Amino acid sequence: MIISKSQIHLSSTIGQGEYGLVFKGYVNGSNIAAIKTSKALSSEREKENLLKEMSKMASFEHKNVMTLIGVCLDGEMPLIIMPFMGKGNVLEYVRKMNENQLQETTMKTNFLGICHQITKGMRYLADCKFVHRDLAARNCMIDEKNMIKVADFGLSENVYSSGGYVCQSNEEAVAREEKVPIRWMAPESIESGRYSEKTDVWAFGVTCWEIFTFGHVPYSGIRAMSILNVLKSGQRLERPINDICSDNIYDVMTVCWSEISGDRPNFESLVHTFDDILERESGYIDLCS
Repeated sequence: MIISKSQIHLSSTIGQGEYGLVFKGYVNGSNIAAIKTSKALSSEREKENLLKEMSKMASFEHKNVMTLIGVCLDGEMPLIIMPFMGKGNVLEYVRKMNENQLQETTMKTNFLGICHQITKGMRYLADCKFVHRDLAARNCMIDEKNMIKVADFGLSENVYSSGGYVCQSNEEAVAREEKVPIRWMAPESIESGRYSEKTDVWAFGVTCWEIFTFGHVPYSGIRAMSILNVLKSGQRLERPINDICSDNIYDVMTVCWSEISGDRPNFESLVHTFDDILERESGYIDLCS
């Protein structure tokens, strides 16, 4: 849907991504929305990436994946108009929470529900043959009803249209300290530029760890250039130190970080794993999986 710039009113800045700013705004005077644009003075490549993201979002239809309301192509900077998610991104959400705010069972159910919804959104993307490549708590949005939507598709790839799973190696990018999500990346992505559903699964494990640590930084204190050696040595993120992350939950994280990609689960199996954990640990049954 093409929307004229005259129909859009930008209110306040609510976020900033790799290729653009995100504003709270209004469409047609009253409909609240999140509006994403290129940064000022951005390169042609960045604008192309934004347009590419628009095209991807327009094809998605799933309650746990960010959808597209419309686009505005007036002027130099294209705008993406998306649903407004009142609680922001999941990273901000869990960082604002305190372990003492809610009962342990309530907190665990809440966090498990977030992870479960992410698996369902990612299962849909995998079924569409899309590899996200930047799954993280910061790139999952949450609304006032605690509905989660996987978002930020600036790095995602269609594994059919791109001709396979192999992309440019990231080792040189890391050495140049470019902005690649190194702390969420599987070893084969860092070393060889290979991406697949199983590298997204690795990132999902890190995302779960972020959630259950209330937003800690993965491998904090370790330089980006050293991450690959750390992973090759067999070291993994430690179990979150709190009562809401059970052995079962941490076991899911660690299997997502299996060195051999074939040993990692796919998102279809992760959806059912979280069905089981939710029922076993909180008595919650999801009838919509």
